Amino acid sequence: MRVLFMLTIVLTLACGDDDMPTAPTPAPEPDPAAKLIGTWRYTGNDFDTKITSNLREYLVGEGLTASQADMVIADMLGDTSETFSVTLNFRADGTVVADNEPPDRYQVSGNRINITASDGETFSVGYTVTDTTLSLQFPVAALLATVGLETEDEEEAELLRIMFKDIEVMTMFFSKA
Repeated sequence: MRVLFMLTIVLTLACGDDDMPTAPTPAPEPDPAAKLIGTWRYTGNDFDTKITSNLREYLVGEGLTASQADMVIADMLGDTSETFSVTLNFRADGTVVADNEPPDRYQVSGNRINITASDGETFSVGYTVTDTTLSLQFPVAALLATVGLETEDEEEAELLRIMFKDIEVMTMFFSKA
């Protein structure tokens, strides 16, 4: 009897339904650049206060009073309480438009956005993005090399070094429009 029972089980398993359920196919990972698509409005940064503080420290060290230093800084940088404004529009076709400027090309690679400007200049920024916020991280060393540390005007280069002292990355924050 036991042999007959075992034989029945083996035959049942052998002749069973070949349409065994399969594991569901996992959904493909979403394209990381997909969350970038859309319009983003600038909401702030993490470096304005530090730049102002660096300049004030330097100017006071050079003999100005804090009040005089603030006037020089306001003259140099304008009213830092005024809101800087920029809108970025990342398009699905691989272009990004800042305000009404000519479109630049972008490509996402990991946590970097590689941008080729309309004038041919290329640069890379770090980024993090959610459904409602975008943070762009600009490496200061690369930025300074682009905007002036290679200048022949040593005073201008020194001023840039002073302004960006102890700042390795400048982060700009945006919200989804």
